[in-house]
Amino acid sequence: MCFEAFRITTSTCPASAGWRTRGRRIFYSKINMRKSYGKNQNRKYIQLGILGISFIFFLLLIRGVLASAHAYCPYSLVCFGTWNIFTKGVPFIFSIAIIFGILILVSSIFLGRWFCGYACPIGTIQELVYSTKHTKKKFNQLIPYKIHKYLNIIKYVILIFTIVAAILSSQALYMKFCPILAIAHPQTITIAGIISLLIIVVGGYFVERFWCRYICPFAALMNLMQKFADFLKIKRYKIFRNIHTSLNCFNCPNYCPMYIDIGDNEKINSPNCIKCFKCVRLCSTEDPKNSTCIYRD
Repeated sequence: MCFEAFRITTSTCPASAGWRTRGRRIFYSKINMRKSYGKNQNRKYIQLGILGISFIFFLLLIRGVLASAHAYCPYSLVCFGTWNIFTKGVPFIFSIAIIFGILILVSSIFLGRWFCGYACPIGTIQELVYSTKHTKKKFNQLIPYKIHKYLNIIKYVILIFTIVAAILSSQALYMKFCPILAIAHPQTITIAGIISLLIIVVGGYFVERFWCRYICPFAALMNLMQKFADFLKIKRYKIFRNIHTSLNCFNCPNYCPMYIDIGDNEKINSPNCIKCFKCVRLCSTEDPKNSTCIYRD
């Protein structure tokens, strides 16, 4: 399958609205391919830049220059924002991190999970770990799709648990598992924190973005925000499939880091899409030799 460049969902797809000649369709697809490749390269630079800044913050936290990782983690929105709302008489703490988390959630309504694909240091670390894996297999999805769908539920269960624990002022029940705290404060790391880091590194080596797919509660919260936006019919950026140049091989999930099943859909509606553009390639039945297709080595 082929995809056009990043387009808003309500806009008309040129490949299906008047591009009658094959030559023009292929020409348009090649232009989009070049644009998508450029966006993918820019994404890598953004990821590495933000990861470098994150490492500086982690170093300052480890050395004690900065006090607490909670003050910079967007999930403080749940850990302490929920606590502030439902618990009377408690001080409003980590306000900058809470506002940061709110801004990310609001942006996910319009841009999807861009934070996962561009800014989250845990996501970038997982991609770097997975990139060290060398395999001769054409397709690398180790988890069957039916099992994958059930595993997706785990992050929602974790989200509910963390919200309830925060309301009951029992954040300590899950904070010991927090990978951000484990990295930022290694002097107080627990066995639970080590387990979380092992899941990120070992799980991320065998399954691309394992933590993002199945464990991360903030990802679940962003997904729910997108679902709510869809209910309100709020427009969101999505990736469109170029039907006219598609080979219909249905192998897109094998190359998607989030294992999204595109199927026969014209656009990617899944809230799990992190806008990484790995699926955006040209595969033309008219000119296969000159096409760059993600389903061929």
